[in-house]
Amino acid sequence: MGCSTTVVKYLVFFFNLIFAVSGATLIGVGVLLKMKNNDIQNFIPDKYHLGLPPILMIAIGSVIFFTAFFGCCGAMKDNTCMLTTFAIILLTLLIVQVAIGAYAFLIIGDTQDLRLSVRQVVEKSYNQYNETQIAKEEFDFLQAFLKCCGVDGPRDWKWQNESVPISCCASQTNNCGIKSTDCFRKGCAESSYVWFKNGLDLLGILAVAVASIEIVGAIFALCLSSSIKNQLRREAYA
Repeated sequence: MGCSTTVVKYLVFFFNLIFAVSGATLIGVGVLLKMKNNDIQNFIPDKYHLGLPPILMIAIGSVIFFTAFFGCCGAMKDNTCMLTTFAIILLTLLIVQVAIGAYAFLIIGDTQDLRLSVRQVVEKSYNQYNETQIAKEEFDFLQAFLKCCGVDGPRDWKWQNESVPISCCASQTNNCGIKSTDCFRKGCAESSYVWFKNGLDLLGILAVAVASIEIVGAIFALCLSSSIKNQLRREAYA
């Protein structure tokens, strides 16, 4: 095997290690986001399907992690069939990711609409705070989780003595009020929007990073496969 082929071979193996790590990272981030989304599932606007991206991340991450096996084995065994299969899977994943990205951009591209939708869900839960125990527990969790208070701020709670729910306070005590220093100042409508938007931005960054690795990996795999085939032809005619 020529020097250039050997170099490409080890580059493919190296990129597959990175690819495997990327897949494991996607799985980990997907599981983390899924757990967090489950905590505040009721505050996710239904039309945006924001609970779907973590599931897709876990699925794509799993496929990526196991696909790295084909690349590593193909590179080490000089198996052109496995290398070609690896490249095809990578390109297929890339197409799927582009399709998902385009869909997400079309659905969630209007940030003002997302902000308004999140606000409506938060307002609905806030208005039901004193109606059911479930609504109360959900909104208390949202305030404690996002360190926010009310819809637009602590003054939304028009309680006697300017008191607020315990979940509005960092100290988690009954002595907390609107003017207390440990009372959260941000409203939950904006905090919820920022939480969802940051999650979507993170997904976008990860998608671009993984797509870049996929393109490079596919190119190296096809180059290595071509080099191996040319080497076999030269040996056959030697």
